[in-house]
Amino acid sequence: MPKGLPCVSFAMEFNLFNKIGVAKSIPLALGAVALAIAAIAQPPTASALPSFARQTGQPCATCHTAFPELTPYGREFKLRGYTAGGTRCGDVDRFTEEGAAEEEMQIPIAGMTTPSFTHVQKGLPDNNNSVVQQTSVFLGGQIYCNLGAFIQGTYDRPSQSVFLDNADIRYTNSTKVSGIDVLLGLTSNNNPTVQDVWNSTPAWSFPYLSSEFAPSPGASTMIEGTFAGRVGSAGAYVWIDNMIYAEITAYGSFDPGILTTLGYDPGDGTPRFAGAAPYWRLGVEKTWDKNSLMVGTFGMLANIQPTAGAGSSALAFPVTDPFTDVGVDTEYQYIGDVHALTLRASYIWERQKLNGEFGAMASSNQIDELSSFKASASYIYDHTISVTGGYFNTSGTSDVLLYMGAGFTTGSPNSNGWTADLAYLPFSKGGPKIWPWLNGRIGITYTHYDKFDGSVSNVDQTPGRSAGNNDTTFIYTWWAF
Repeated sequence: MPKGLPCVSFAMEFNLFNKIGVAKSIPLALGAVALAIAAIAQPPTASALPSFARQTGQPCATCHTAFPELTPYGREFKLRGYTAGGTRCGDVDRFTEEGAAEEEMQIPIAGMTTPSFTHVQKGLPDNNNSVVQQTSVFLGGQIYCNLGAFIQGTYDRPSQSVFLDNADIRYTNSTKVSGIDVLLGLTSNNNPTVQDVWNSTPAWSFPYLSSEFAPSPGASTMIEGTFAGRVGSAGAYVWIDNMIYAEITAYGSFDPGILTTLGYDPGDGTPRFAGAAPYWRLGVEKTWDKNSLMVGTFGMLANIQPTAGAGSSALAFPVTDPFTDVGVDTEYQYIGDVHALTLRASYIWERQKLNGEFGAMASSNQIDELSSFKASASYIYDHTISVTGGYFNTSGTSDVLLYMGAGFTTGSPNSNGWTADLAYLPFSKGGPKIWPWLNGRIGITYTHYDKFDGSVSNVDQTPGRSAGNNDTTFIYTWWAF
């Protein structure tokens, strides 16, 4: 998943930091925290890796209704640590011709590229952009025995940066307790919810790919991608009787030196976790005949520290702001031989205790709340044609000091609208003879805003833009090889 800078620019804060020193810049830095936490600049990326298909011997349609949407088989593959079908466990005699050939075919390397075209309704210096947004290389599949990984390195053309993208390393083992199947797993990842197996949590939610050139709302909950790539974690999970999933994971922020090594700018204004930030996940899934239904909850607690400064010398201020995110979600799937239907919904509630901002008069309220609701439905015909529609709504406490500048015009964080996607998947059942592991998605996505950072659609405001100005048409090709 591409990791750009937060939607809200902190260049003014950095300039002032350099000119007037740390003490006088603290109120400005604190005032930027919630905006930095709210920012989501990136869409999720593909998990339909050809290396997975080579390892399992299955076409992409086995794990995906329309990638990256997972089927029950795909969810099981991920839960078991990306190791199903792997041969790196002493099971294959490497000194036989057959064994050597099988080992060679299962090298867990894959690639991805996303040529695209973006048209924004109006109001930008350039409303049309055509570019290959990302090119990625993956290590995806079994590493050895019960150890597997999904690790992505990305070159992002718009920002001309190279960085470690999504990473999820797992170790799993199976046992029985009183005759009940229990899968035990360990996960270490760098993006809260990237380890999740349902498409209703933030990292893998619809839309699965979106433009880096299109404006995006400036307010969102912290669990919706703010810290992607900037944190490391250690966690454990259980999958009981193929029905009950429970996970506890602790996240910690990378220090500035590690961030620089991984390709991130530690001085871009993104805040840090002060200490460990616990994440939880509980989901119950029932599968019957061609149907499956999941209901679940997830959430995160974190003490947030603002940052200021440039590069590896970026400073984290001692004032911390406790944030609490609590989410509920559900997903229903029907998967037939020709027709497939997936329904998803999630709701996230966030409580922000703005200790620093309120004391520095950078927030009108000591406590703010923010909520995010998403719902979407996908219909897939014959694993080839995908039609998806979704609704999104972010709303919260009005705060004229906190939500000021950038695209905010009314002191309101509220944004809502609709997204529609039509896609053709030519190789879900198998790629061309010259390269049978090729996978692709060719599509068009249209996003309409009824409200954008407090601005109402089709109502011009000064100095802000009307919500409708941000409506976006995004034409993309998405290739995994």
